Amino acid sequence: MRRPGRSLGTILTLVIFAALCVVGPLAAYTIYLKDGKTVQAKSKYVVRDGKAYITLPNGTQSFLDAKEIDVPRTEKANTKDYGGSAVVLDQGTTPPPGAQPAPPKRKTLSDLIATRGPETRDLPTARRETSTPERPQASRTKAGFSDLSQAARQPYGQVDVTSALQQFFRGQGIEGVELHAGSKADRPMIEITTNSEGSVFKALAVSASALLHVHEQYPDKVAAFELLLMTPSRERAGQFVLTPEMASDLLAKKVELTAFYVQNVQF
Repeated sequence: MRRPGRSLGTILTLVIFAALCVVGPLAAYTIYLKDGKTVQAKSKYVVRDGKAYITLPNGTQSFLDAKEIDVPRTEKANTKDYGGSAVVLDQGTTPPPGAQPAPPKRKTLSDLIATRGPETRDLPTARRETSTPERPQASRTKAGFSDLSQAARQPYGQVDVTSALQQFFRGQGIEGVELHAGSKADRPMIEITTNSEGSVFKALAVSASALLHVHEQYPDKVAAFELLLMTPSRERAGQFVLTPEMASDLLAKKVELTAFYVQNVQF
């Protein structure tokens, strides 16, 4: 008899666990449920009034809703005597034999950042710019970099470079671009507002193209970008010191875009 306050699944599990404690491998019938679990029984279940009555290997009887049974699979599996002890196995989402494995879940930007946080991030020393003079009173990120989002905004003095960059970004469909003076005269700071994960990666790729474009035209004026990606709520979506070599590797697809982000973002 079912006890009030317990679900049918709980009752069945307790009954089967008790059966395991007193019997050996005498079962001869495997019942497959639609939720992926299995029940080992002494013989085939009997259906009465919508309920499937089951005799466990030690003779204990239990029941469940007949609709929970995967009848075709149960019938097919029991063409042979499988044996074994009475047990409920949570098979979860394990695919049946021969099924194609599910494609891996695409990592989000948050996933990428979480896997390479400041505690475990292995940064190339050449890109930490420890000998580079920083802006006065610049705040620091958790990993010790100069926080570009808190840096004082100063006008970028190269009018020809500014015009070329603004025209390039507009031509690539990137709006919300601001140019400021960087920590060095040949390193402008590019600030771009991004409103989605996709726009973050697009801004990063277009910035790499823009750097190579102006570096070719003005090699003595532009040696690198200090790139700051911000959300509309003024939170950092990523910051980088982008060099022509890094930009060339990214655009030549020597490194995948998401991997590039993880390897070079300054937390």
